[in-house]
Amino acid sequence: MYVLGLTAPCSWNTAAALVRDGELIAAAEEERFVRIKHAPYLPPIQAATYCLREAGITIEQVDAVAIGWRDPLSYWACSTWEKLRGLWLPGVPTGIANTFEYLLQMYRMRNQMKTQWNVSGLPRWVFVPHHLAHAASTYCVSGFEEANVLTIDGNGEDDSGWMGVGRGKQLTRWEKIWPQQSLGFFYENATDILGFKRHSHEGKTMGLAGWGKPELSLDPYLSVDGTNYHLQKGYVEWMTKEFGPKRKPSEPLLDKHRNYAYAVQSYLEKVGVSLAKKAHERSGLNSLCLAGGVALNCDMNAKILEQPFVDQIFIQPAAHDAGVAIGSAMVVSQESPDWKPFTMKHAYWGPAYSDAQIEGFLKESGLQFTKCDDIASTVADLLANGKIVGWFQGRMELGPRALGARSILAHPALPGMKDRVNQQVKHRETWRPFAPSILHEAGSDYVENYHESPFMLITASVKQSKAKDLLEATHVDGTVRLQSVTKETHPVYHQLLEAFRDKTGIPAILNTSFNDQGEPLVASPKDAVRTYYSTGLDALALGSYLLEK
Repeated sequence: MYVLGLTAPCSWNTAAALVRDGELIAAAEEERFVRIKHAPYLPPIQAATYCLREAGITIEQVDAVAIGWRDPLSYWACSTWEKLRGLWLPGVPTGIANTFEYLLQMYRMRNQMKTQWNVSGLPRWVFVPHHLAHAASTYCVSGFEEANVLTIDGNGEDDSGWMGVGRGKQLTRWEKIWPQQSLGFFYENATDILGFKRHSHEGKTMGLAGWGKPELSLDPYLSVDGTNYHLQKGYVEWMTKEFGPKRKPSEPLLDKHRNYAYAVQSYLEKVGVSLAKKAHERSGLNSLCLAGGVALNCDMNAKILEQPFVDQIFIQPAAHDAGVAIGSAMVVSQESPDWKPFTMKHAYWGPAYSDAQIEGFLKESGLQFTKCDDIASTVADLLANGKIVGWFQGRMELGPRALGARSILAHPALPGMKDRVNQQVKHRETWRPFAPSILHEAGSDYVENYHESPFMLITASVKQSKAKDLLEATHVDGTVRLQSVTKETHPVYHQLLEAFRDKTGIPAILNTSFNDQGEPLVASPKDAVRTYYSTGLDALALGSYLLEK
């Protein structure tokens, strides 16, 4: 049974995923194909087309299309009822006009799909509540037989979060987080006050927090009491008045901004821990699955994992709305009589390009290149000599973190490398940190309390004895957003790390996303070459081929 999962076109990050009898076959975000960051409110037609192509099937062979959002009528009824009860967040659209817009979006998406695939009809459509899809997107691919499940985001339908438990194939919700208690909106508003782009630059707020000091308090408007928290009505206006006015992007960042970011991040971490503890106290389970945009906050995840009531944690790489394409498909796929459990061990579910395809493109473009017998060893030499290299290998990774398929790589110990990459390649603020990819077998030698982190979604403190090796990939607070790499999940990237270790003694490489500021990760050789020539990259490795400036 094939199920095509789609993020609803009313979402900020749209994506598609294809699941066969419970097994994920392909998944990708629409932004990578249309080259618009996040692809907000765009139907994931190109991503869905890729998924079908990857599986070698047509839409006629798909048994169901799963949408990670309630059907329009249920959404209107639920949101209107909550608004009448005073539980709906001001500013969140609802009512007949918004429902009509949703209906129109779905109608347009269906017509675009028919045109794209030249068909007169489509498979049956199944609507899956947004936060159930979030919950399924993490629990159903975690490999856990049972676990607490927590989803946290800005808003999806009438929920801003979901708490429950997964046992076997069953997901059971205990309670919801109401929109006026939205942690996603809380963090977005703080991001906006700091002068960053809300719903896009929350990672900047997290990074800036590392530069701050515990000199500000968010009391009395934001509180945490045991396993409960509360955002008092009017807290946004209070934060703007107390810590504002809103900084203009052209204005400098001051200590007050850094300290405010620190206070906001600290509060989020306290609430995340309180919610995880609440779930544990109810179920007695020590396994936790996280999803929702807030689950991309690596520092919060690390703080939760430190707790004695959490033994293991799973966050899938596309924890934001792109992930509901996977979750909705997983829910519907359970109807299959041939369903079997699935574990997501890696994030490489996007398109790949063969050496023949890459060579054909390079020749057609009239570019000078070299074919390498051992691309990993060649690139390791370049990195060891201080070169910054674009790395394009295998299937594209899913989610906002570059994981060694579409990455920009550099030496993690050469002084000044972080500034070079920030200024000459990424064209972004110099205070923003980078992350290291490290051989899994060396992880415990480099960070405290090492946990395998294949999706770069957990931070850890660097051991003092190894600080110099990760100098340029370590944040100002002494932490790293680590990606652990195994030979099983990405053989070529693992080979590169081994070669770099053999040449330098360091089993880690500075890794950041292969894109320029404000752009999605590169998806194709054409995207990679364009970014290579428009930035300060020294070299580009495309499959077995190398370009050098």
